Amino acid sequence: MAIAFSDYLLGQRGRDDAVGDLARDAARDPEWPKQRGLSFNRLRNYLIFNNACQSAIDALVCAWNEYGEMNRNDRDLAGELDEAARRIGAVPIGPLYRDVDGRFLRQD
Repeated sequence: MAIAFSDYLLGQRGRDDAVGDLARDAARDPEWPKQRGLSFNRLRNYLIFNNACQSAIDALVCAWNEYGEMNRNDRDLAGELDEAARRIGAVPIGPLYRDVDGRFLRQD
């Protein structure tokens, strides 16, 4: 199971770019939407409603695209691992996912 976008974003606080700025702002904002399954438009609208600057919205676009790519890569890797396990007769014990630090884990 993939991590929620907000968890991914909060994990980017150490970056020295606009995504890191957005992550730090989100971490300080007690109202930042943290629910799983939020849409891009919901987050974008939150920023607009709260008078965020265009660079914050651009950073959201960048972070959202990075998050989507990470999830695609995770699904691809999980499929490859499952296929390799089938070839050698091993049985996968659960879906592969990344924790907030980017480490691969299995959810059992």
